[in-house]
Amino acid sequence: MFGTLKAFAFIAATLSASTVLGAATTADGGVIITLPPRSTDVGIKKVPDAAHPYIAPGPNDQRGPCPALNTLANHGYIPRNGIASFEQILAGTREGFNMDRDLAGFLAGFSMMARGNAFLNKLSIGSVSPQIPTVPGAIDGPAPPGGIAKHDRFEGDVSMTRQDFNVGDDVHFQIDLFDEFLSAVEQFGDDNALHGPKSIVNMKVMQEFKFQRFQESQAADKTVSFHSSRIASSYNEAAFILTFFANGTDGLLSKQALTSIFQNQTFAPNWFRRSSPGTFDFIVDTAAEILAPHTIQPGANVNGVYVLDPPDNSCNAAYSDFVLNNLPHTLNNVTQPTFKKNIQTLLSIVATPFGCPELLPAGPVGQ
Repeated sequence: MFGTLKAFAFIAATLSASTVLGAATTADGGVIITLPPRSTDVGIKKVPDAAHPYIAPGPNDQRGPCPALNTLANHGYIPRNGIASFEQILAGTREGFNMDRDLAGFLAGFSMMARGNAFLNKLSIGSVSPQIPTVPGAIDGPAPPGGIAKHDRFEGDVSMTRQDFNVGDDVHFQIDLFDEFLSAVEQFGDDNALHGPKSIVNMKVMQEFKFQRFQESQAADKTVSFHSSRIASSYNEAAFILTFFANGTDGLLSKQALTSIFQNQTFAPNWFRRSSPGTFDFIVDTAAEILAPHTIQPGANVNGVYVLDPPDNSCNAAYSDFVLNNLPHTLNNVTQPTFKKNIQTLLSIVATPFGCPELLPAGPVGQ
């Protein structure tokens, strides 16, 4: 993931997380979350610029399973400590990748409710952090939020470069899986005069490698979970990589750029972000094209046998699964004014790009 958010005014990387997060502290101790207006700074741009040099993370900095967020943090487009607000994630993903606000808002909003502290407007792009306490009333259990690295809800099975939770390391970059990715490029990729033969990641690479990873997970993980929301996240991740990691100058994703972000967690030399914002619909359509040759139905392994989910007749199966099964139902019982307002704001933001009637969380607590 992974993974992956848009902005009002870009928040300078030199500002600390506490400075930004403390700017809107309310009487009850919370921090108001707001959806910024769309930026007008949406053209092609060299990334990183001089104000955002690469600095390797320190021992206390959070990093997780999303190479895009890790890269943004290493360059200071989001706080380098890996603890970010909703608005900072929108700003950083716009500035670094030219991600549209509604796509970014969905990703950041869902993650904040599922794995962050929506009362304090803090989300770890990695794991549990001492900077993010348990949410008020321990409505999602007594433990502090797990960050996006915690299995289920946001990150899940059938990752491109992380193992399934029940198989191995589901947080850190796995070089053997990335080598499989590069092998798919060697087999299905395009030739390029600048980068060489079989050096460009194309649609065919993604179509075949994604299905290969599903087959591997299904075979190795007796409890693999690939319900509607996870299929959407997994294939949207592939679409994100294919479109947002590509160089904005020619729209091509080279092995060099792919390796730079995945393995080194930094932008490639002479890399430019997209020339136009990548929207929610654009990513969904690209993901559908990746999935099309090898259609996978939502389901999960039960005792090693893949069992299909019942038919879903809702407005959107992925949206329903995200909210009804992956957000704790206790979010409906929040009473603190700031916390309640933030949940209402985020639920609306999450529903908007799907064009569906807003649903209320109905998932388990402490998952």
